[in-house]
Amino acid sequence: MGLNMAIHLDAHELIVLGDSDLLIRQAQGEWETRDIKLILYKQCLEDLSKRFKSIEFRYIPRFHNELADALATLALMLPYLGNAYIDPLEIQIRNQHGHCSTIEVEPDGEPWYHDIKRFLKTKEYPIHADGDQKRTIRRPSNDFFLSGEILYKRTSDLNLLRCVNTQEAKMIMNEVHSEVCGPHMNGYVLAKKILRAVHY
Repeated sequence: MGLNMAIHLDAHELIVLGDSDLLIRQAQGEWETRDIKLILYKQCLEDLSKRFKSIEFRYIPRFHNELADALATLALMLPYLGNAYIDPLEIQIRNQHGHCSTIEVEPDGEPWYHDIKRFLKTKEYPIHADGDQKRTIRRPSNDFFLSGEILYKRTSDLNLLRCVNTQEAKMIMNEVHSEVCGPHMNGYVLAKKILRAVHY
């Protein structure tokens, strides 16, 4: 699809960047394409490549491919309606990433899950809780699991997610945004990675 777009834009010289070492080496002809399902794609690639004055395939590691990740995120956010015209994008590269993480602190200084944890441990409600508030604590408590002092939430596929307090949440967010957990990626994958950081 990318090569067809370049042809329609009347490009004559092209550099193709890909984050799959296998596919780039196959496109370069360094490695053989053996999968029967891919042979037709390889032939199509060779036919399209002949329409350029020069074409070069380069491997780029995924963690160096932040622009592609950003464009993929943008593509997921914007619906494309068939033949609708899309204005060209002007992209400016910043020296550092911008991010904002807002984590609210509970007024009483306790973590958000404090009442659920206490209910699981002692079957007690907060002193001034009315009927609705007690029900609000009791109902979700069925989805939580207490192991020692650590509270986990059960997911629909029966995995456990560790509940974290404000300080732990800030530490996780800082690690993710400083790329300790790997490179930046689109929003959905980044959220899954944060969940995996507290997933047991």
